Amino acid sequence: MKKSNTKLNDGCLKIFELLNLLYEDKADYHKVISIFKDDVNEQSTNNVQVILNKYINTLKVFGIKVEKENNKFKLKSSLYSMPFSTNDLKSISILQKSIKDFPDNDISEILENFIETLMLRMDNHDKNKLNNLTQNYDFSFYYSNLREQIDHCIQICKENFIIEVLYLKNNNEIKIKCTPKEVLYDLKTAYLQVYDIQKKENIDIPIANIRSIARQPQIANPTELTTTVVYILKNRLAKTYKVKENEYAQGYDSNGYLTIINKNEPFDKLLSRLMRYNYNCEIISPKPLRDKMINLINETLAQYEDIIS
Repeated sequence: MKKSNTKLNDGCLKIFELLNLLYEDKADYHKVISIFKDDVNEQSTNNVQVILNKYINTLKVFGIKVEKENNKFKLKSSLYSMPFSTNDLKSISILQKSIKDFPDNDISEILENFIETLMLRMDNHDKNKLNNLTQNYDFSFYYSNLREQIDHCIQICKENFIIEVLYLKNNNEIKIKCTPKEVLYDLKTAYLQVYDIQKKENIDIPIANIRSIARQPQIANPTELTTTVVYILKNRLAKTYKVKENEYAQGYDSNGYLTIINKNEPFDKLLSRLMRYNYNCEIISPKPLRDKMINLINETLAQYEDIIS
């Protein structure tokens, strides 16, 4: 009995040693192996991996995720989580977007490590909320060289007239008839978001690429100023899904499917998110976006078939 207790205590100590290395981000492969050298049977080539899996699976039982990256084990979740408010998550989102624009690489690396530490303390709900933030932060102070064009676009959005925009995309001139919606910013680009009347979707046009804007005599249709997407979620996702800031749930149907109403989220961002839900998600309207998602899925499947064949 004493021998069994001794073995149990020895295993617990090794778990704590492994955790210490992971929390300090020093879990190099050779350091981790050295913790379990007493467990390794030199006569078996597979014994090392078996031992590692045993201890890493023990951590998973307690909700601690560990992944091997290159020659190092990395902690992907913590033993405990911290609550983050919406404002906390918005602040972290701004930091994430600004990291790559710091001229000092050392500062960028410090910020990356800091955000990784915060991510370890987040539960899945806060991580999902962070990934799906669509807040338009005002970075207009970065664009003093575009001040006149930005002010012009803001005024056009207030007037609500249909406009014809000529802009550059991939060195080609493109002209579209559209409804102006709002001016958006990130750390690299200022955009004029418009509703393309022909394609029936939102488009973000870099203001620096706009060559001309011609106001048309027609006033924009109010329904075009608010872009609404309706989609349903199926199976387990329908029960576990948490609605985002710009949407609401309309309820479950007889099949247990959940209907979601999404307003004003840019189509490209929305599609990118919904594609991750795979067959558990189906867009109901608008039809052009539904067709676009179906085409993307078919193209993805065709690529996999090409790889397999």
